[in-house]
Formats: sequence, structure tokens, C-alpha cells
Amino acid sequence: MRASVPRPSVLLLASGAGLLSLLPSSAPGADARFVVDLSDRPEARVHPDELDDWLEAAAGRSPASAEHVSLLGRLHDGRLVPLEALLPPAAALPPEPPPGPPSAGVDNPGASTGALSGKTVYVSQCHGWIWYDSLGRFSTQRGNLYDTVEDFHNPEGADAYLVRYLENAGARVVTLRERDHNDQMVIVDNSDPGYSESGSGFEAGGVGFGAASSWAYAANPFATGSTRRFPDGGGATARFAVTPDTPGEYGLYISYEDDPGHSTTAHVRITHPGGVIDRTIDQTVHGGTWLYLETLWLPAEPDALVVEVVGDGTSGRPLSADAVRIGGGTGDVVRHGTTTGRPRWEEGAILYTQWNGAPTSVYDPYGDGDGSDPSARSRYAAWRHPAGEDAVYLSWHSNAGGGRGTSTYTYEGSSGPAASGSSALGQAVQGELVSAFRALWLSDWTDRGHRTAAFSEVSPYHNDEMPSALVELAFHDQEDDVWYLKQPEFRRDAARAMTRGIVQYFADRDGTAADHLPEPPAAVGAVNTDAGLAVSWLAGPAGDPFGDPASGWRIYTSADGRAWDSGTDASASPTVLDVPAGDTVFVRVTATNSGGESFPSEVVGARRMPEGVPPVLVVAAFDRLDGSLLVWEDVPVLGDLRRMTDQRRLNPYDGVAAHGRAISEAGWYFDAVSDDLLEGVDLDAYRAVVWIAGEESTTDESFSTRQQEVLTDYWGSGGTLWVSGSEVLWDLDYLGSESDRAFAETVLGSLMDDDDAGTESALGQDILDGLALPFDEASGAPYPVEYPDVLRSDRTVIAEYATGGTAAVLGEGVAHFGFPIESIGDEDTRTTVAAQVLDALVPDWEAPDLTEEPTDTADPTDDPDRDPDTPSGDTGDAGAAAAGGSGPGDAEDLSKLGGCGCSTAPPARWSWLLLGPLAWVGLRRRRPT
Repeated sequence: MRASVPRPSVLLLASGAGLLSLLPSSAPGADARFVVDLSDRPEARVHPDELDDWLEAAAGRSPASAEHVSLLGRLHDGRLVPLEALLPPAAALPPEPPPGPPSAGVDNPGASTGALSGKTVYVSQCHGWIWYDSLGRFSTQRGNLYDTVEDFHNPEGADAYLVRYLENAGARVVTLRERDHNDQMVIVDNSDPGYSESGSGFEAGGVGFGAASSWAYAANPFATGSTRRFPDGGGATARFAVTPDTPGEYGLYISYEDDPGHSTTAHVRITHPGGVIDRTIDQTVHGGTWLYLETLWLPAEPDALVVEVVGDGTSGRPLSADAVRIGGGTGDVVRHGTTTGRPRWEEGAILYTQWNGAPTSVYDPYGDGDGSDPSARSRYAAWRHPAGEDAVYLSWHSNAGGGRGTSTYTYEGSSGPAASGSSALGQAVQGELVSAFRALWLSDWTDRGHRTAAFSEVSPYHNDEMPSALVELAFHDQEDDVWYLKQPEFRRDAARAMTRGIVQYFADRDGTAADHLPEPPAAVGAVNTDAGLAVSWLAGPAGDPFGDPASGWRIYTSADGRAWDSGTDASASPTVLDVPAGDTVFVRVTATNSGGESFPSEVVGARRMPEGVPPVLVVAAFDRLDGSLLVWEDVPVLGDLRRMTDQRRLNPYDGVAAHGRAISEAGWYFDAVSDDLLEGVDLDAYRAVVWIAGEESTTDESFSTRQQEVLTDYWGSGGTLWVSGSEVLWDLDYLGSESDRAFAETVLGSLMDDDDAGTESALGQDILDGLALPFDEASGAPYPVEYPDVLRSDRTVIAEYATGGTAAVLGEGVAHFGFPIESIGDEDTRTTVAAQVLDALVPDWEAPDLTEEPTDTADPTDDPDRDPDTPSGDTGDAGAAAAGGSGPGDAEDLSKLGGCGCSTAPPARWSWLLLGPLAWVGLRRRRPT
């Protein structure tokens, strides 16, 4: 409750505190009506934020069988009146923009088309930091319960998953709070040095964005600057060149002036390190604010991103150019002389909507100078919504009151009927949520049903332009429910279910079949073959509560595993890419169907060998994504919280990229696969296997029993292993079975000396002598390494922790690190580690000479493998390890490194279809004998 609003003297309840239910809680399907005592308020007025807070409390305390929750106020004369009728009149919203002319293109800033193409979804991510007069400072609207806060865990899930699911299904998504969690921000306005014009026909436009260090109450960022205007069709271009201050992922936004006469097919070209993206924007609507376009990885380099408004159309209508922004930034909207000092995405809608150019009638409809947060969300949606736009509104909340389970609310109250379609939308979303939770999490998950109430967010008093629903996902004041709310995968499953509900709503309304976008591939691999780089994958799950089966696939490629191209369609697994010899390519795969496009798979990749099999196979084995990976943060006022500020800080699923860049820079060649594809690969074709365990632990297993068997056989026959991960020994030794411990001790050569090194830094020894190995986030680690294993081993120590204890060992053909290699943030250091470790494990291998033409492969039966009784990587001089057996020392005899005793013609199609995606690769390789 906003502390700046006077509280009633008492909330009536039989016990003397709280709210009084006027109907027995056992009445099935009945109203749950509550009374608030307002007898000490002569003016009998209620602030809208009070109403929402009381209503949320009543909703949480109402019986699960209730279908409607209402509030009554007891006045000083004893009368009971609907509390909603005591709200002050709100300022009128500005008139909505007129509908633009029919568009010849698709205004779809997201990358996909699907079931929601042509639809807009306004997503409210619930509460955030707002000003409280009684506290004299900013505060969140909910407090710390069980190390989490509703203001944070709901937008964390909505931003990471819901908005992206919806966009992947083809929807335009407008968020009611900042969606980009990057607290860095760069803006290039049309008056800045990064802006330039080419061609003719430019003239001054109307008002637009104008930069300032902060924004006082009522200041409009989009009314202090100017725009530029030029014709669509004259060949002119407005160019914005953006230089990020720090490398990272950034949301990209554009602003322009909208006008009924402007082009409906404005061409926006985005040039970034991964390539070029072309977008078409209808500039008759959604102007005078920030319009989200993409999320891109950008280096901190001059002109790393170029955004152009290109006048190459044929409409002859004017184009508008105003400003370009990357990053969410830190809050700069002022209340009472100060700002929140927090990342903008954490702030409430009062501040965000002002920053986005909304008038005071949106964020302060009652004129009290601070604003109303719940109504700001719905009023902003109404302000942004142009006539004729096919849209819905969905708000993501969690409940309180000590109950359990999920409910979805639509409007019923004294402000008139709910927007048409609201009830159907709420029922569809509620049904999908409960179905998903019962199928995937808890078979008797509590279904509190679709309900009605007079919440401001779904009230036609503030937004009567679109169907609106509010989800109370679970109870944040009930410890059992909070456990689920903290799980990243629960948030993902909730987002998928909400998306399915919205798709179902539109399908039912339009009388069509509901098409649900597919799930991403379950596993993926990239391996060298005669024909090229073979990319293979396994289909993800399909059917309720997941998506529909895939009908196609899309392969995205990257030179560094960070900046991606726009993808290439593929019809089947495997698909062979033509990659020049010596080039390193990283790939990820999505599934497609008529419902949309899936999230991408994890990242794999390979460096293309001139011929033969690469010496190294990298295995991506960090699959874990659970609540125990949430990062601790000490937040002002709130204390210690478990956070998912960036899902990539839990598991970026790109460890292969970090390893692959290092392996390539060290002069080696590699293939890479997900660990679920391990048995489809002929391991004996490789000289070394690099196992990326990350923070994999007991839940997902660092090594399954079958993987231990496969790797033990490979190692026993002469193969070498490089394993890294921070909780491998916690899993295998401390909590492991007898066979787990035997694998750790015999193959990996280590048992657990301590569960936590208590540091994020190590120092190299022996072959890594003197090399500083920091692996903290400040040094570039992609995620915090919370529990680095301290090793107990009789093998050669090659790294020690800064606090003492063994960090890495080498010997018996195995290198084992107690922390993830990808967490070494410095690229040069990681390359040095790769070079030294691989040289020690496979000392007889030499890189092929790319300046010479490949020669015919030699007899693949000539075995290059070392004698398993004399393993490489044994103790010895710095960088010099004993190696048994003999191997080729020149590029003329590459086949002896594993060989490719195969023809250039691919095998019959049926063979790999029957045997599985990676089996095709196996058929094209012959084991050394």
C-alpha cells in the first residue's frame, strides 16, 4: 500500500484485524466480499493504489472456490458502498491516434512470424520501485519474503521468457516496464555526432526525443527535441552509428514521429557484428516513444551498431528519424529531487511510462504529484494502443494471503462491463497454466480458477480498448509456493503456458485451429565431414503442455558465438554447411512451424579441418537451470535476495563458444556436441575430449552412469580428457555412489578436498606456471562460480587457488580443473590454458598447413593412438609430458589422427534417419584399428 495515502483506522474482521468476509468461505462459486472501515474519512475517498492493495490482500485470503472478489467500504454513517465508487475522477487520456492506411508490409520487430502475427500483446510485469511520501524515499511495493520480492521475480520471468515466447509466436510486444536488464545505455539522437544523412530531401520534422541527465515530474523526454523528415522513395538515408561503452547484450530501440500521412512501410536496416537485419515499421502509429526492435550482442567498439532509416520504398510518403537507443540504463526520472539509483527495469510503471513519453494523465491520473502505479500500466497500454490494433493485455503477478496455487482475474465492478473478450482470455490463460503445472511440476497443483474483481489493471475505467487479464501465479508469502516461483524453469513453463493461452484465445475468437510454436532442439552437434560441417540435432518435446511438432528448422551461425546472423532455413538433420578450411563457426538451431519459432538450442561449433577428423571433441554438458543457481544480491532496503537479473548469469548455454575460441586461437581444430549426443559419436576418432561441466551438479548429474562408462572405455583405450566444472566432485564424490567415486578417483584422478575454495582466483603451476587465473564476474566470467571444487589428487598440480588448495591437476591422460574454464574471462589467458593443456595431453599433434592443398588420406588402419599403459600428460617438465606410442608429426598424414576412411558420397538417406542424427557422422568415420 502506498504509505503516502492515509490508512483506514481498522480493517474489519471477526478477529479484529484484516478484512471481514460477508459470505461463508465454504460457499462454492459465491462472491467473496470484504469490508473496509472508512468511518474516519469524512470525504469518503479512496486512493486507487489503496484499492488495489486491499483487493490483492482480499484475493489472497478468499476461498479457492470463490469466483468473484469485491470490496465494500463502511462509511461514517454505517452505509456499505462499493469501494471502487469512492475513487476520485481520473484525468481523461489523450485521444487515440487515428487508424493508418492499410500496410503493405508486416510490422513485426520480432524475428518470427506465427500464430500471433498481426497481434499486439501489452505485457505488465507488475510492481517496481516508486516514491513513498511517508518513507521519504523510493521503495519496492512488496517486501522481502523468503529471499525474493514480487517486484523482481515476476519481471525476471516475464522479461526472460514471456515477451520472447510471444515475439517468437509473431506478436508485437509492448511492455509496461523496461524489458532490457542491461543497466548500460547509449542514445544517439539526430543532433548527435553519431547521426548523419545522405541523399536529399531532408527537412525539419516535429518534436522528438531530447537528451537530458534527468527528468523531473511532468517532463516529457519526447517533447524536448526534434525529428527529421525525408521522402520514402528518394534514396536518402538517415544513419545512426552507436558505440557501446561496454561489451554485452543490448536491447535496441528506435523512436520516430508518427503521423497519419507517414509511410506504413518504413525500411529500417540494422547492421551489427552478426550481419544485417531488415525491419519494416508502420510510422503512422507507435511514435513519440521508444519502439523495441531487437536484442543484440555488441562489442565496445566504434560504430559497433549502425541503424539506418532507408528511403528506398515506393510510397513517396514521409519518413521520420528521431533517435536510437541501446540498453535499459539506470533510472533517471526524478521524484522529490532524487532518482531510484536502480536499473530502469526494476522501476515501477509510474517512472517508466513518463520516460517513454506518456503525458501525466497516464502515470498520474489523480493529480497527486507522485502517480498511481497500477493504473499507469493499463492507461499506458490504452495510450499506446492505436485504433484498429488487434491487442490483448496480460499482467504477471504473484499472490499473498497464505494460500496456494494459481488464479487469473478479469474485471467485474462498478465501472461498466469488462472489455469484450476479457473473460475468454482469462479462462484460456488459467486453463493452460494449471494444465502445465500439473503436468510438469505438481499433479495436484491448486487451481483457484478464473475469477473477477475490480483490479485497476483490468478495469475499463482505465483501459476499455482490449481484453485484459491479470495472473496471480502463486503465493509469494507461502514457502512451498515460493520454491516454485524461484525456479527459472517454472517461470519458463509459466511463460509458455501464458503464450499458449493467448494463442488459444485468438484461435477460439477467430474460429481457427490453435498453432503453438515448437520447443527448441533437445541436443545439437557440429562435426567435420568430407562434405562440410554437419550440423545435427534432436527434436525437442511436442504436445500439450509444450508446443506443436516442428515442421522446419533454422540454423544460425556466428564467428565468435556471440553475434549471430539472421539464420538459414533447413529441412532436416543433419544439414551440411560449406565452411572454408581453417574457419571457426559456431551454430545454434531453432525449430519452426506455423505457430512460430522456438528459442535457440545451446551453442556448439567447430573449426573446419582441411581433411580428416579434428583432434579435439568439445562436449557441452552444462544443462542445469534451477533455483539454486539464482545469484545472491544485497539490495538496498530489502537485504539479501536470490535474483535472476539475467538468465545468462545462471547458465548462458554457450560454454562451447568460450572453449572453441580458445582452442582455435591456440592453433587446434575441434568438433562439438551436446552431451546427450555423446553415444552417437565415434570417440575413438578424437585425440582429446573436452568436457564442459560448468556448474552441473547432482540434479542433472555431472556425468551420468552411461557417460562414465563411455568415457572410461575411451580413456582406457588411449584417449585423453580435459574436464572442468565447479561441482563435479560434489556430485561424484561427496554425494556420489561407489561407482561415481571410482570414476572420479580412477579416471579424473581427483576426490573432493573441500566443497568451496572460497575464492574466484587461481594461480597456474607447472605447465601453467605463474599464469594468473581469475574467474570472477569482474574479470569477465559469464556467471558467478559459487562453489569451486578443491581437489585431492596425487597427480601433477597445475593450478592452486588463491586461498590455498588444488585447483587443477594433470596426469594419466587427464586434465581436471575444479572450476569452469569458460569462467576465465580474459580471452588471451583462456587461449594460453588451452594451448598448454592440449599440448600436454596430445604432444605429438601438429596443425595442418593451410597453405598446402589437402592430400589423400592414408590408410586408416595405421593406429596413431598411444599405448594406454603409458598415458600422456604424466608428470614431467613444464610443458613436456611423456607420451606413449607414436603419432604423425606432419600434415601429410592427417588420417592417422583418427582418419576419415570414407568416400565423398553421403550414405543412403535411410541409414542416418534410422540410426539418429549423429549416427550419420559415425557411419562416415572408421575407428583406428
